[in-house]
Amino acid sequence: MGYIVTVDERGRIVIPKEIRDKLNLNEGSEVEISVEDGRIIINVKKISVEDIYGIAGKESVKIEEIEEALGFEDND
Repeated sequence: MGYIVTVDERGRIVIPKEIRDKLNLNEGSEVEISVEDGRIIINVKKISVEDIYGIAGKESVKIEEIEEALGFEDND
């Protein structure tokens, strides 16, 4: 299913909630935007081991902090 969205005066669009939920996109999530054959392609940025290490650093980190950084939601 496709969605029609409007570009605002600053060039922004809103990704519909249904798509954000399906892809686990939250505020601060990074996406890659490219143009291919006249289409705008938006891909969710994959998290690398380096990203995880950067989150954790050398200090201990709670699992909840890692889950939040990865975009997992608390479904309790």
